[in-house]
Amino acid sequence: MIEQQATVIEIKDDTIWLQAERQSTCGQCQIKQGCGTGLLAKHVGQRFSKIAVNNTTDVSIGQHVTVAIPEQTLLQGAALMYLLPLGLLFMFSMAARALVLGELAEIILGLIGLVLGFIWTKQRLKNNKDGFQASVIEE
Repeated sequence: MIEQQATVIEIKDDTIWLQAERQSTCGQCQIKQGCGTGLLAKHVGQRFSKIAVNNTTDVSIGQHVTVAIPEQTLLQGAALMYLLPLGLLFMFSMAARALVLGELAEIILGLIGLVLGFIWTKQRLKNNKDGFQASVIEE
């Protein structure tokens, strides 16, 4: 389980909206003073994510809770968001090449595959049938 602290900012019907600070691993690194990523994180400042979870507990606005997501779910979601659109880009481009449609058609069909991959991923995550949902485990 991957866990993070969050604050309840809104409660609507069966959904709790949480605000969680984006965490960087730069805080634990020994060379954070000379690293470009560490310096950039310091200058950008605190960044927050807004997360929606199902309302299964009794919480109130302003309350600090622990939100969790299983590692397997995180890996599946990352694969879906990154690998599927790229895979469709390559498949559509290879199909255009196999049909000898020309270089411009390969580029256009590849971009169409990429966009279709993003649209399909967005719809699948929006419907949330695969359980890509964080949950409140501690109040």
